[in-house]
Amino acid sequence: MYRSILIFLAVAQQVSSKPIETDPRHPEGCSDTSFGDFEWTVEDFDYHASYIFTTPAHQNSWGYVNFNLSNPAVPDLLASCSAASNQLSDFFYGTFEYNCTLNGELGNPGPAPARFTFSRPSGELALEQSWRCDDNDPKYPTTFSASGQANLTLDCTDTTWQNANWTLGQFYSTRNVNCALVTVDVTPSKISAVA
Repeated sequence: MYRSILIFLAVAQQVSSKPIETDPRHPEGCSDTSFGDFEWTVEDFDYHASYIFTTPAHQNSWGYVNFNLSNPAVPDLLASCSAASNQLSDFFYGTFEYNCTLNGELGNPGPAPARFTFSRPSGELALEQSWRCDDNDPKYPTTFSASGQANLTLDCTDTTWQNANWTLGQFYSTRNVNCALVTVDVTPSKISAVA
């Protein structure tokens, strides 16, 4: 896969008189990880959908996406990503952008916000995220922004039930689509840095 890296250093970094300590679990540090062979991990990607017909002509149908997004540069900040859509009939077409949450609040403008789109017909999951590293010089942190996509192959079951003796007030039919969870690494196609 072709990967282009755009790096813009806007401010010259000053030399610190004291060495910067790194997280012992990630000795390479936030900046080195971000400048290195960076990959997100999409954890437990879940797509499921429910189609409920209360009459042959009236339905209440929704599709759902849920997953966690981990960033190795900021491993303590796990983004939780979810969306619900009633746009028939595949619900997600890659046309709407959804915000992930971080620590229970919308990830924008937090320290590691993330956004995504998903297309059920193509299986494409597109990601965007920004994060800040201050391990080289806390006075002049580096802000990274990245975007990339992955094509997910989902293994789904599709179950339909129809009420043969339907009368008004009952469900006419139901259909449930449930897919196995998917975990995949995603390499950004574009990453930039501003210090």
